[in-house]
Amino acid sequence: MKRNLKYGVILVFLFAVSCKTGKETSSIALPAMTTEERISSIVQSGIQYNDLSSHLKLIIRKGKTNKETAVDAQLRIVKNEAIQLSFRIPIIGSEAFRMVITPDKLLIIDRLNKQYLSETLQDIREQIPFDYYSLEALLTNQLFIAGKKEIIPADYTLFKTNDDKFRAHMLYSDPQKILYDFESDYTHRIQSARMVPETGASYLQCNYADWGLASNNRTFPMTLHLQLHTPEEMYHLICSHKSVDINTQSTIDCNIPNKYRQVSLEEVARLIKKMV
Repeated sequence: MKRNLKYGVILVFLFAVSCKTGKETSSIALPAMTTEERISSIVQSGIQYNDLSSHLKLIIRKGKTNKETAVDAQLRIVKNEAIQLSFRIPIIGSEAFRMVITPDKLLIIDRLNKQYLSETLQDIREQIPFDYYSLEALLTNQLFIAGKKEIIPADYTLFKTNDDKFRAHMLYSDPQKILYDFESDYTHRIQSARMVPETGASYLQCNYADWGLASNNRTFPMTLHLQLHTPEEMYHLICSHKSVDINTQSTIDCNIPNKYRQVSLEEVARLIKKMV
């Protein structure tokens, strides 16, 4: 499969998380901690939820141009089960495009063209080293180990730390030779995450900013800025939460309308490439 298609598939995933950018700086020094204590504090600082919903403004920008694509959307997450992202038609407000990701499957419903994609994540993982639980953690500002539902104390030894006066870095490499670098500050909240394959040709940078309160009064980053760097181009995807509601018994709709045409992953990748 061609490289452009591979990046198109990556963008399918990144649409699920797509202008303010950058990390918040701090002049407050880190408290003295052991590696295990620091990682435990970061894990405990993550927002606790069973389900999460949010109204979003998504912005997509390609390269260094000022050209942007902006769209209103709704995000729903049922923890460890499914992520749903619905794109809305301006003014009318009806759904134009829906993406549902589960630990096993990717479903995309294109209502404008009356077509859908249903693909197993196993097939997609042959093209990109990504998994459901990592995506869910990125969306909700959590420390994670690729492929695991949650981090337990026995996992802490997998991380190496590299601290300076103001920032702590938690680093580990997975079996696919991808380096993960999570950065936190004195608040013990993750300020950024970077995923770099061993080849170094491409990498994904995720920055969190504009900290506010979710409906359960827990601190949450209201802006998520993703940067996909490739040898050919750089893509920016910015997710700005208007509000974040926790444990409202959100549900995920996986129903496929009758008479919709099933399309291939290649067709969806071409559609997304046109949009960006």
